[in-house]
Order: sequence, then C-alpha cells, then structure tokens
Amino acid sequence: MPGKHFLMKIALAVLALFVLLNFGGVLAAQQYTLEQALAAPETSVSAAPLSLNRAIELAEQRSEALQAQKAAAQAAQSEAVAAGELPDPMLMLEVSNIPANGPDQFSLAADFMTMRGVGISQTFTRQDKRKAQANVFSKNAEVAQASELLALSRLRTGTAQAYLDSVYLQQMLELLQSQRTELQLQIDAADALFRAGKAAQTEVFAARTELGLLDLRIQDTQAMLANARADLQRWVGGGASGELLDNTNLAQSRLGTADLSESLNRHPEIIALQKAEDAALANAEVKLQEKSADWTLSVMYAGRGPEFSEMLTLGASRPLFVDQSSRQDQAVAAANSMAAKARSERIELYREYLAQTQRWQQTWKSNVKRVGDFDQSLIPLTQQRTQAALDAYRGNTGTLSEVLAARRMELDMRMEKLRIQMDTARLWAQLEYLIPQEDQQ
Repeated sequence: MPGKHFLMKIALAVLALFVLLNFGGVLAAQQYTLEQALAAPETSVSAAPLSLNRAIELAEQRSEALQAQKAAAQAAQSEAVAAGELPDPMLMLEVSNIPANGPDQFSLAADFMTMRGVGISQTFTRQDKRKAQANVFSKNAEVAQASELLALSRLRTGTAQAYLDSVYLQQMLELLQSQRTELQLQIDAADALFRAGKAAQTEVFAARTELGLLDLRIQDTQAMLANARADLQRWVGGGASGELLDNTNLAQSRLGTADLSESLNRHPEIIALQKAEDAALANAEVKLQEKSADWTLSVMYAGRGPEFSEMLTLGASRPLFVDQSSRQDQAVAAANSMAAKARSERIELYREYLAQTQRWQQTWKSNVKRVGDFDQSLIPLTQQRTQAALDAYRGNTGTLSEVLAARRMELDMRMEKLRIQMDTARLWAQLEYLIPQEDQQ
C-alpha cells in the first residue's frame, strides 16, 4: 500500500508540472498581448501637411492585420520545421501482475510475479512522409504571405479612398462656404435696395431662401467630411486631423491602362488561392504517404526483486491496413477534391475580378474625360451666364432671381465636377493599389 500511495503522489506531481509548463506561459502571453494591444500608443505624427504616401505609410505602420498575417506565416514556417522531424519518443512506466485479491491484494512487492518496468518507444516516420508533412506547412506559410499581400492591398485602397474623400469633400465645403459669403453680400445689397425703394421685397426673400438651402448643403457636406475624416483616422490614427496635401494625378494609374488578363494573375487573392491549391496537393501527398505504415520500436526493462533475474522486453509494431479502399484511399481522394475546389474557385474568382476591374477601368477613363469636359466647356459657360446676369442686374435690365439662378447653376456645375472627381479618385485607388508592386511583394 505505501508503494501505491508513493506512485500516486509522483503521478500528481508530474501532472501539475506538465500543466504549469505547457499552459502557464501561454495564458501569461495572452494576457500580455491583450494588455499591450489596449495600451498601444498612437504613432507620432508631425505638424506638416499629410500627403497620400505618408498616410499609407502611417497606415502600414499601425496595421494589426499585416502583423497578424506575418505571425501566421511565421507560425506555419515553424510548424514546417517541426513536421520534418521524427516524433518524440514515448516514455513507458509499467507495473504488471499486481495481485487482484487474496492476502497480497494490490501489493507491489509481495508476489514474485509482480514486475516494475521502465521503457521507451520510438515511431520511425519515413523521411518521405516527414518531408511531405513539412511541405504542407510550407505551403500554408505561402498562403499566409499571399494573405498579407491581400491585407496590404485592402489597407492601401481603404486609406487612399478615405484620404481622397476627405480632400474632395473639403474642397466642396470650401466652395460652398465661399458661395455663401458672396450670397450674403448680395442679400445685404438687395436689402439695402429694398429699403431705398429700388428693389422688390420678393427678391430679398428669394435670396434668403437661397441662403437657407445653401446652409443645408454646407451642413450635409460637413457631416460627410467628418465621416471621411473618421474613416481616415481608422487607418492612420492621429495624423488624420491635420491638413491634407494632395497632388495625386487621377489621370494616371498603373493598372488603368494595363493588360488586365496578365496583371490579374498577380492579384493577391488569386495568388492566395493558387497557394491554397498547392497546399491541398501537398496534403494529398501526405495522405498518399500514409498508405505506407510506419514502424514503432520499443524496449522495456523490468525487475521482480533481488532474488529473481531482471527482464528485458523488445517490441515492434505497425498499423494493419485492413480496408485501404474505404479509409486511406478515401482520404487521398478527399485531399485531391479540396485541391480541385481551390482550383475552380481561383478560376471563377479570376473571371469575376477581370470583369469587375474592366468596369472600373472603363468608368475611370470615362470620368477622367468628363472632368476635362467640365473644365473646358461646362464651367466656363456657367461662369459666362453668371457674369451676364450680374451685368444685367447692375444695369437694371435683369433681376436678382436671374442672378441667383445663374449662381446656383454655376455652383451645381462645380459641385458636380468635384463629385465626379471624388468618384474618379475612388476608382483610381482601386486600380492603383489592387496589385502591390513587385518590389513590395
């Protein structure tokens, strides 16, 4: 009985030590990571105006999505190293032939047949199988690297769109505010003329109504600008609150005039599915290798007491595949089906991206031309109409309502141009950052 209690104490101590070593560090690491994430300081920014390239640089520096994919790739690479090694040997502790009843019940030393043994076993996984297992994790690392490129593409696109939205909404707001200043001057002038008996009161009311409508547009634009700034802050942090310095040429884009059928083969999501197919094929090779069994060799040394000889036991074992067609062959077929699934998804996604990017490309080109039309003809015409209405009003041959209508049309034309420019900028960002450049890959 004392021997039994002694073995139980040893077993409990070993179990407690195992839990402490294997789980204590993991829990501490998780708490540390969470605390660090919550207390992470914002990236310091300078007081200089924020350019688009600097905004993207800040977004990359503070992105946790990129760090997550880097960690996934590193984890898969570490798994590949471990998978290429032999499995750990197994330590065996054994007490056999313990009396189950009688006066020596459960005694570990009274009966001469009771043996206490210690041994070790080792499974010798074949090198081809270990190489195939390591290759699966290597392919998973490549999938994570492709996913990092996809996260990078989405980060840059999102940052650029939020930045450019802020730029053009700021220009819209400034345009509306400048128009409001001019309109207020006209209201003051019309009110003075009305008091002098030289203008009708209806013109004053019309001008004030126009001012109220303009104030509503200013409020709407301010709200949209605040939302765009909030989106930009989501990417770049504190730098989003400063002045934006934009010199982007929306008429030029790396993917705007490129051969899409060739360029889209380098799309990160297409690459990720290609790597996923490679990983599935590597897993199929593992399943194929598992059709050949591995041997496990063991040796055990046992003793019964000083008056008896000590015993040595040698053993060898391997699994018996009694129905490979229903087990191992099915596992191989399943892995090959997963590879075929990834291949079909990649082809379908390529077709979808090709059609979508062609639409972006055509709309972007059309918008660039439309912006040129606004600058060359539409806006100059509305400016001429406004000037003619002002001249007529000053010469007492026109009305204030005609001036307000002309100014409203000119303002709408300028606002429409900025709206089209903002839409063009979003398309430009989609095309420009859809595929990371070669040096970035």
